[in-house]
Amino acid sequence: PTPLDMAASRAVFIIAAKRTPFGTYGGKLRGISATDICKVAATAALEAGSVPPGAVDSVVIGNVAQSSSDAAYLARHVGLKAGLPISTPALTVNRLCGSGFQAVITGAHEIKLREADVVLTGGTENMSQAPYALRDSRWGNPLGKDLKLEDTLWSALTDTYVKLPMALT
Repeated sequence: PTPLDMAASRAVFIIAAKRTPFGTYGGKLRGISATDICKVAATAALEAGSVPPGAVDSVVIGNVAQSSSDAAYLARHVGLKAGLPISTPALTVNRLCGSGFQAVITGAHEIKLREADVVLTGGTENMSQAPYALRDSRWGNPLGKDLKLEDTLWSALTDTYVKLPMALT
C-alpha cells in the first residue's frame, strides 16, 4: 500500500469533548485569559476521556484574537497548564471563525499522517481582553501629533482589504 492508502485507512476518533460557557462581552470572564479558559476545557476533556496527559502527542488550539500578553504561546501554555509534558509540541492556528474547527482538522491530519496517536485540540477566545494599540509610536511621536488608539478587537474582526466584517468575507 502507498502512504496515501495507509493514511486513508487510519481512523480518527474524538474521545471526549468539553467546553466552557459563553460569556458576555465585558462580563464575568473578562479577567480570565483565553489560555486559562481553554485550560479548563482541556483538563476536563482529558479527564472525561480517561486520557493521561503523558499520552498526548501534540496540542493544536485555534484562536483568532490573540488578546493576552502570552497569546503567542497559547497552545503551548494550554498543554503545559493541562499537565502535558514539556516535550509535547503545540501549535496555535488562526482561521478566523473556523479556528477551533481547523484545530480539530489539523489534529486529525497529524493522526492520519502518523505524526501523532493522540492530539489535544480546541479553540478559545476572550475578546473582552482585546487591547487598544497605539500604532507607529515605538520610536516616539512628534509634538502635536494627533495620537489615535486602535481598537484591536474591531480591527481583528474587519477584513480591511475588502472592508467587510470577518463573517462576510
